[in-house]
Amino acid sequence: MGFPEFYGRNMNAWIDCLTYMNDGMTHFNVTPGELFHMEVADSKDFAQRLPEIFQAFIECSAFVNSRRIDAGEQPVLALILL
Repeated sequence: MGFPEFYGRNMNAWIDCLTYMNDGMTHFNVTPGELFHMEVADSKDFAQRLPEIFQAFIECSAFVNSRRIDAGEQPVLALILL
């Protein structure tokens, strides 16, 4: 996703990078009102094999949008679970 060199490689850093996608924190620049569609292939298998990580992924993705809404901004992330 093109995270910056200082990316902390943990879920808190992942949340920060996705929250600020419109500020150059990834290679993908999302304009105001635009959603970044993140497709997760084999999500059923992911959920079965690694349920705790899958649940954390879902919760952290929701937190990204919640954080933006709390700041008066539009949601930025849409998950597509395939």
